Amino acid sequence: MPIIPDFALAVFKVYLTPLLVWLSDQTYLILLQHAPDHLLVKLNEHLNFTPLETACAPYHHTTGRGAPPTHPVPRLARALLVKYLYNWSLRDLEWHIRFNLVVKWFVGYPIFAVGPDHSTLERFELWVCFKQHRAVFDEILRQIDVAFPDERQQSQVGDTYALRANAAKESLIDLLRHTCKCLLATVRKIDATREATVRATLDQVALFGAPDEPSEFHLTAPERAARLQTTVRAALDCARLVRDQLETPTPLLAEQRAPILKWLAYLDKIIADEVVLVPTDNPAAPQVTERPADHKGAYRLGSATDPEATYRVHGTAADKTDFGYNVNVAVTENFVREIQVATGAQPDAVAIPEVLHAEAEHHNLLPAKFIYDTAAGSGKTRALVSAATEGQTQLVAPLPPTHTPTGKFTPEHFQLSEDGTTLLCPNEQTTTLAYRSGSGDGRLFRFLGLQCRGCPVWALCRTHKPGSKRMRQVFISDYRREVESARRYNATESFQLDMKQRPRVERIIAALVRYNGARQARRRGKCKCDFQAKMNAVGYNLKKWMRLLKEPGAQAASP
Repeated sequence: MPIIPDFALAVFKVYLTPLLVWLSDQTYLILLQHAPDHLLVKLNEHLNFTPLETACAPYHHTTGRGAPPTHPVPRLARALLVKYLYNWSLRDLEWHIRFNLVVKWFVGYPIFAVGPDHSTLERFELWVCFKQHRAVFDEILRQIDVAFPDERQQSQVGDTYALRANAAKESLIDLLRHTCKCLLATVRKIDATREATVRATLDQVALFGAPDEPSEFHLTAPERAARLQTTVRAALDCARLVRDQLETPTPLLAEQRAPILKWLAYLDKIIADEVVLVPTDNPAAPQVTERPADHKGAYRLGSATDPEATYRVHGTAADKTDFGYNVNVAVTENFVREIQVATGAQPDAVAIPEVLHAEAEHHNLLPAKFIYDTAAGSGKTRALVSAATEGQTQLVAPLPPTHTPTGKFTPEHFQLSEDGTTLLCPNEQTTTLAYRSGSGDGRLFRFLGLQCRGCPVWALCRTHKPGSKRMRQVFISDYRREVESARRYNATESFQLDMKQRPRVERIIAALVRYNGARQARRRGKCKCDFQAKMNAVGYNLKKWMRLLKEPGAQAASP
């Protein structure tokens, strides 16, 4: 005999859906009473999701098939935050939305509802990446400023860290072959006939190797050099044939040419950075020699899988070389104020003006001081920061060491006239003879040997023997005034107090890398990696915000 009578089952079937919704609500109510300090519970209380939902609202069509959507934008937006709060993969996120009750409640699904799968979540994440790239990062920071207004007024500290590419490094021969394959695949996607014409003429064995050729790692040095020469010559031939097809028989449209030209540019760059081509009697068969490691291009590619990633050399030790991206961070005491991704080979200081410009554009904020390490200590960087911020931000950093022999006069011992045309040496000799330097931003002032004859401070100024007729050259930087101003400030107590703030950024970078997934790229390409870095910072900022609310006297922002 059934426990529930048939008439009762009939009633339950009619009201099953509202009953399940009621049961879900009651279960959540009891569950959340036991988790008042859970991160997601506190976020739901303090974070205003409306601006995020509004920014992402265009993701769904409002009419036609798919309206109303199966998974509304507010739920997808919350799911995206959860992904980066806990550094989960999309498949992990899918699982937790289905089976983790607190996550399911936070995202907005009843207990008995089926959440989105990882493909749905990925489509939404990529849409946000390309259509609302900064929206989440900027909105979270805006709400943090409401909760902690004093943070906006603090000095900021900058630094960088490595984001390893989601691609394996390739040897030079493999890189050339892979790039040519990508080039031909791009041509085939646009016009299969043109690609077939190229392949019909191209020596594919020379370019891609025979099916039974031995692995490159089993070759001797001469054998590898011979294979490299064959591969480079075939790659040059491939590039020539593709360029010919761009114009004949019918020129391609600009939008069709663009992706092909991009891969041609990658191939040209690899060859220019990695090898030296010496012409021979046969123009199509130059002599190919691989460049020494210290003479290769600074921004050289490492993999055709992610051609926007380059080698990041941080310091002089070989073990500090990473293949990927260089992430620039600006922080206050508790929060990440700006974060941007550049290719790995970009020097740390190059991005500082752009970082500050982004803060001014998106948050109407320029810090009074921006504190950095010696990498940003040059006069040129100081001048660029001053120009980018219209003098509102002072760059605070140690000056880089000079390479003048110990005990000798440096350019600082020579006085430059106000109009910048005359240089006075420590022995009161002057010169107006100056030429632009070919290796630096500045001029070379020259003191003739006749002027230096019998100089009492010869030993402190010159390395030549006394009485030498050789001229004395002094490099005067275009940024001399910026350096002199920095030298005066760096001698003060204020500079010492500023530099004591440097550990802030190291602590925050450590948290980003260890707990927020900021070390390894999940996708390929600068745009996607930049979005990941910003969302990693969102995860850190949200957790720090909730943690600070526990401190005595903390003010809570209204959702």
